Amino acid sequence: MKTKTAYFISVVVSILLLFIVPKNFISSNLGGLVLTISTFLFGLIAGFYIVVTTTDYNSLKNILASETAGWIYMAASLDIYDKKLAQKIFILIDAYVRRTFDFEIIDYAKQTNTEFEKIIGEIGKIKMKEGGESIYEKIQDAKWTTIETRQKLTVLGTKALSFFQWAILLILAVLVVSSLFGLRTGEIFFDVVTVMVSSSTVLILFLIRDLDLYVWNEKTFGYDIFQNVFTAIGKLPYYPDESISARRVNPTQVKYRVGIFTDFPNTLERKIEIRKSKPKNPRQIFDYWK
Repeated sequence: MKTKTAYFISVVVSILLLFIVPKNFISSNLGGLVLTISTFLFGLIAGFYIVVTTTDYNSLKNILASETAGWIYMAASLDIYDKKLAQKIFILIDAYVRRTFDFEIIDYAKQTNTEFEKIIGEIGKIKMKEGGESIYEKIQDAKWTTIETRQKLTVLGTKALSFFQWAILLILAVLVVSSLFGLRTGEIFFDVVTVMVSSSTVLILFLIRDLDLYVWNEKTFGYDIFQNVFTAIGKLPYYPDESISARRVNPTQVKYRVGIFTDFPNTLERKIEIRKSKPKNPRQIFDYWK
């Protein structure tokens, strides 16, 4: 569920609870003490978790930028070094990048070893040409860059927060929300505060979840950044059909490839379909008819 959707649902649920939960079912002294302590602890722990998950999240974005830059650098070098060989490796790179979309960012480095090893194996077969030493070295440099970034992605490919840590955070969130509802006096202002604080608590939880799973603002670094690799190897942009259907991404290109599962979940094999959308500017009209 998207964070925005969860927030609006929590607002609606909180408003409905105003008519269901009885007023003053917790004494003001006890409720005030519980609310003060739980709010303090929730803010402290949630703040710490946000710092931890944001650190890993920012590291992941930088690493993904390095990996995709490595592929683009490698593609440019291969095209100069040996165009025939480049086209062979470009097919493997295309298959690898398309396969990464079959998994969430947190998992793809571990799940795409087969495709990655095929590319590295082909690059390892490249022989140094006389007069092409500098380009050959650039290809090898790009290879080691991608190997290094994948190792870093593997390290970051685990959730920063454990089940126990989530349980503590959820317990505190429940204490905060239940204390607010239990202390209600029936005044409109207090009811508004209760709804806003309750829904904001849910928003914080979903924010931490998105950061922990690396799906916050995923369109930019989870989809768009890989389209540059496809451009570098002369392929059309590519998107999984389920990501488009779930509105996780909205292709802006007038011509792009869509991967459709043939027999999910029995197999992850896909058929590729080329789709077109209406041009939005003169440049896209040219791309549409290419």
